[in-house]
Amino acid sequence: MKKVRVTFYPEGERVEARRGATLLEIAKEGGIFIASICGGDGICGRCRVIIKGGEVEAAPTTLLTREEIQRGYALACQTKALGEVEVLIPPETRAEGAQILIDEDAQRFRALYAVSEEQAFFRHDPLVKKLYLELPRPTLQDNLADQERLFREIRRYLNVPLMQMGLKVLQSLPEVVRRSDWKVTATLGRRGGTTELIQVEPGDRAGAGRNFGLAVDVGTSTVVAHLVDLATSQTIDAEACYNSQLPFGEEVTRRIIYAEREGLKPLNEAIVSDINNLISALVSRNRVELHDVTTLVCAGNTTMLHLLLGLDPSHLRKSPYIPTATTPPPVRAAEVGIKINPRGLLYTMPNIGSWVGGDITAGILATGLYQMEGLTMFIDIGTNGEIVLGNR
Repeated sequence: MKKVRVTFYPEGERVEARRGATLLEIAKEGGIFIASICGGDGICGRCRVIIKGGEVEAAPTTLLTREEIQRGYALACQTKALGEVEVLIPPETRAEGAQILIDEDAQRFRALYAVSEEQAFFRHDPLVKKLYLELPRPTLQDNLADQERLFREIRRYLNVPLMQMGLKVLQSLPEVVRRSDWKVTATLGRRGGTTELIQVEPGDRAGAGRNFGLAVDVGTSTVVAHLVDLATSQTIDAEACYNSQLPFGEEVTRRIIYAEREGLKPLNEAIVSDINNLISALVSRNRVELHDVTTLVCAGNTTMLHLLLGLDPSHLRKSPYIPTATTPPPVRAAEVGIKINPRGLLYTMPNIGSWVGGDITAGILATGLYQMEGLTMFIDIGTNGEIVLGNR
């Protein structure tokens, strides 16, 4: 297969791709942002670029004037590279200014922890918690197995009738409890009606600064992550970024169509990479060990959560509009590719329906609308807009 090289300005980045690929496809392969609402169908006119030189083949379009075409303008999604090409991405087509916006948002989000300290809307009861235990040593009279001994001690402090642990945790248990003189920290996570013993660490690892979670808003345009100390409920820091799925379509319908045509993998990898980058920035800036990040909770519209979990979104846009799941179960974050504690859990906020997602569920909870006496309206003004009207 013959290759061509395309240079994108003003960055001067060169991308090698197959001959005949569109400039939009080549830009995506090179990780270069070009605005495109329609996902490459040639109907939105947002992917305007300027051809500075080289051999291209451009399909006719009514979205550019004759004067613009004479000045070298073309639609990236409708222009194929047939040889060496130089392309200028104008400011209106670049993500220029987006990073400034995101930085401003991130600073605003970081300031929210002071407010959260003053207002406690919910009882402190994290989904994943650490519990320090000093186990009684086994004797001939008290000869319970290691697992049952640990479970018994946990139940002295917590009402957890159903408990389970993974095979890897069980395999390491005898060595951990004896090496630590039977003083261990158990990490416990809720999985439906069952409590999972996620890990057992030697010594006391249960205090503040030893167990962190992430609250992630998986937005269609932006992704925001809050780092939370699960021992105190304090928001430590926040970070935001542009959603890297934007080149596949600026709204969710176009992204669903892209997934149907080209596959789900690129969209899934894009959002997982965004979340991992946010996590990396937060743990580095706050000197947190990744091993101590044991959970994250993600909220987003139904399509975004499908794309995050790698679930087929195609039936969301077709009558009768059926999602794969409205309440996905907790899963190991590593299964999705998110880099926290290898045994850490990923929770998603329950969706209400195909087009009303977990971000609205989170908004109803956070505002306390479900407890209000009077009729109250909640409006989510985002890339996709929703309105909730109700009370308790």
